[in-house]
Amino acid sequence: MKLYTNCKSCKKDIRIKSSAQTRPDLQMEKGEEFVVNCLSCGRTDKKHVNDIKAESSRFILLIGLVLGGIVTSILWFFYGAIASIVVAIPLIFWQEQMKATKSFNSYMIRRK
Repeated sequence: MKLYTNCKSCKKDIRIKSSAQTRPDLQMEKGEEFVVNCLSCGRTDKKHVNDIKAESSRFILLIGLVLGGIVTSILWFFYGAIASIVVAIPLIFWQEQMKATKSFNSYMIRRK
């Protein structure tokens, strides 16, 4: 999952480097408000935790797709067509990413 916010001056996305899976985790890691620096225009802004948005990471989905392809090809050699059920591995990765993204974006922290 990738976390990002928008710059107020140039309107470009600013990526937030964090491994937080939920807003409370991000709040505990960075604080309720923290400073972000736009790499495009150089402006620094204070952002509230609720201003951060999440989107699913394509890298994780690609890993799931590659892993599913490898396991399917190996099992196809030993078990035949029944190995095509392993195609569900990328779908599981995709579903997990979408669920994490939705839960992050739907939960908001109370502003003081």
